[in-house]
Amino acid sequence: MSSPKPCSPKLDERDTLQRSTSPFQEKHLSGILSITLVEAANLRPMNKDGSSDPYCKFKLGHQKHKSKVLRRTLDPEWKERFEIRVYSDSSSILEISVFDYEEFGFSDNLIGSAEVDITEFEESKTYKQELDLDNKGGVITCVFNLSRIDENAEDSGCELSPDDFISLRKTYAMSYNPLNYLTYKWDDVEDVGVLVVKIIKCIDLPEAETIIGTSDPFCFIEVENTRVRTTTMYKTQDPVWNKQFKFQIKDVHSTLNIRVFDEEKNKYNFLGCVKLPILEAHTIHRNGSKIHLLFRRCLLKDRKLERVGFGEIFLETELIYNPLRAVIKTLLPAEENLLYEEPKFKRNLFMQNFKRVYALATVALSLGLWLQRIYNWEHKAKSAISLLLYILVVVSFELYMVPMFAAAIILYEFLARWIGFKSFETWVMNADLQDQVSKEDESEDGEEFSFTAKMKMVLGVCQTVQNSLDLVASYCERVKNVFNWTIPFLSFMAAAVLISGTILLYFVPLRWIILIWGINKLTVKLRDPDYEENQEVLNFLSRLPSDVELNQMRVITKESSKRTNSKMLKSRRHK
Repeated sequence: MSSPKPCSPKLDERDTLQRSTSPFQEKHLSGILSITLVEAANLRPMNKDGSSDPYCKFKLGHQKHKSKVLRRTLDPEWKERFEIRVYSDSSSILEISVFDYEEFGFSDNLIGSAEVDITEFEESKTYKQELDLDNKGGVITCVFNLSRIDENAEDSGCELSPDDFISLRKTYAMSYNPLNYLTYKWDDVEDVGVLVVKIIKCIDLPEAETIIGTSDPFCFIEVENTRVRTTTMYKTQDPVWNKQFKFQIKDVHSTLNIRVFDEEKNKYNFLGCVKLPILEAHTIHRNGSKIHLLFRRCLLKDRKLERVGFGEIFLETELIYNPLRAVIKTLLPAEENLLYEEPKFKRNLFMQNFKRVYALATVALSLGLWLQRIYNWEHKAKSAISLLLYILVVVSFELYMVPMFAAAIILYEFLARWIGFKSFETWVMNADLQDQVSKEDESEDGEEFSFTAKMKMVLGVCQTVQNSLDLVASYCERVKNVFNWTIPFLSFMAAAVLISGTILLYFVPLRWIILIWGINKLTVKLRDPDYEENQEVLNFLSRLPSDVELNQMRVITKESSKRTNSKMLKSRRHK
């Protein structure tokens, strides 16, 4: 049987694998060790106040890296990343030292140190280690990932030759056949499948070296907690790799992250990136046999993955997995992403998250407005139909209808996506609010704000968040104060209502109580058009003070003030 033909574009003679020599390339460079300094715990105190000002140093051969200093803590959280070049003729022992920073030119004190043998790391795998510092200095947590960049990368554990790739497809196609699942590796549910990625080439990359007008690009490919690195193609904006990589998959809901960098002697310049869900990496099947890999031609994005950057990347992907194992793994806890970097506070990110919450709140508000129109009998036909449906559902309701209704919404959205129906979100959302949101988005996209306007915008959002948190906290504290007899009158009232409700529910079925309550609510505007809506529970809770209001209403006498002052003095002396 002939081998499958890839659907990638035909490469001409110019697109052969480029391996030019860098003017600063080291002859014995064999890999890149990525270190993520996460945190430390229970460090030895070095200051008089029982704290320390720790920072960390990494040393491999002649290379050294230093973290930032964190003040007055024994449990620092750095979350910094460092990359160290690994040479074939250099030391394999990574020295990790934690120091206490001293000001005014004094020498820093060593808190503790540890050593790691990087030869124990398998290529492209990620390791999270908690290392004990000597001299009872504490525990430091680091994440290590070793990426090989040898010239003979075909022999590495993750990168495959074309022949190996063809045999791998055949092997895993049989091994992961769902029909053989009952007799194949029941004890290894974590082994869901395998993803094969072929990085073909990039075109039209930006110029990192403006004087020469070229770049020295390479790629980082990350899947789950595995990261590999391609070789560097020097002095080109159209690099060609034609390299295949294999990733063991534990969760089919993971993503394929590809980042393109320009290599310099002491740093990497970001060129672009793409992020793809691996579930879309299926191959095409015909008569039970695979035809070719799924070819992708993607525009590179900026670092935030929000806008189109410069250049394109060509790649092929194939995902072979067991559906039953994928279902089981979906119900298990997701694996911790050790390569994830927690984003720092930024105004743009804060505003983006606020808009996301605002969009969800707008949908909920639209649903509330729609129900309000039904309640007010603005459209008598819709309100009458809603009343009949409410009576029918309450009378015939069974518990199985809850998942059935949720499944119906999911299926309706499927039909709306593939057939062209109106989606549920669009159907619920008020047209006026849709126009308002779209106008706000258009005005924000087309307008450039000054620094003062941006600061006012951020302050306005912060004020909204502050007031919302105060509202939620106040109502939670008021519910608590119902039960602790802060206001005896209201607690007596709540107890009487709850006892009456208990007796009523004991003698009357809940279905009929909900039916009568709903009919009364839906017909009150029809019976009395001037009726004003009343929220009894919220009105009751609004009469209760929150903890802040209780503190404001607390009466202070001279005796209580003296006792408070004496307690404060004792606590200060104790500190």
